[in-house]
Amino acid sequence: MSTPNQSRTETPLLSLRHLKKSFGPVHAVNDVSLDIYSGEVIGLVGDNAAGKSTFLSLLTGYNLMDSGEIYYKGRPVTVKSPRSSRQELKIEMIYQNLSLAPDLPIWQNLFLGEEITFAGIFNNRRRMINESQRVVRELNAKANPTDLVGTLSGGEQQLVAIARALLFSRELIIMDEPTAAISVAKIDEVLKLIRHLKAQGKSVLLVSHRLEDILTVADRIVVFAHGKIKQIMENRNISLEDLVHAMFDRTPEEEVKDVH
Repeated sequence: MSTPNQSRTETPLLSLRHLKKSFGPVHAVNDVSLDIYSGEVIGLVGDNAAGKSTFLSLLTGYNLMDSGEIYYKGRPVTVKSPRSSRQELKIEMIYQNLSLAPDLPIWQNLFLGEEITFAGIFNNRRRMINESQRVVRELNAKANPTDLVGTLSGGEQQLVAIARALLFSRELIIMDEPTAAISVAKIDEVLKLIRHLKAQGKSVLLVSHRLEDILTVADRIVVFAHGKIKQIMENRNISLEDLVHAMFDRTPEEEVKDVH
């Protein structure tokens, strides 16, 4: 059942209430409610076509919900576009392909679309490079702001994507399959970065088919199925087998639906 977390007393960073989105007869997101708190990591899991991608598209403004409510720190907010998601909800989405421009240096990738200018016209190159240097060093990256992104390793490119979230003080970072395209040796570095973000009070919504990663860093795990939240699990002594069962075991409601 899709229910918010009632066990915590502080105001959530984001409160999502009864979100719905249909594409023709398909209910891609069907009455989803969830609270996301500051400084927590939520793992988002589910089979293909479970509704995860559409749910994220509603948060990031790439699709508009048919109905429902979104609250940012208790204040109702309307998400009309990716820009409003970044500015109103303080969300940064880091896609699996990272959406970086390989032929541009790190600093230009970080400020792409949100450049610092002076006199309202000219790009303030020096200030952007200095700000980029600050966040890159904060993440203990060895790269320099003037390095071309295309020359970086997969793990270093992840750092660039995360640096953008820190640069603009995003409060919720959504990471879509962050360890799918990097070597096994670099996976621990990405998980360490997630812990670093949490330590800074950032919230992370982690989507991954690598369930081991979810179990390693998540505080709670949200299981999606058929456009709904099937279960919300506190990550306490959950085994890999437990999580697989939660994802794929059929509920009585699902059994009845298939019979009809």
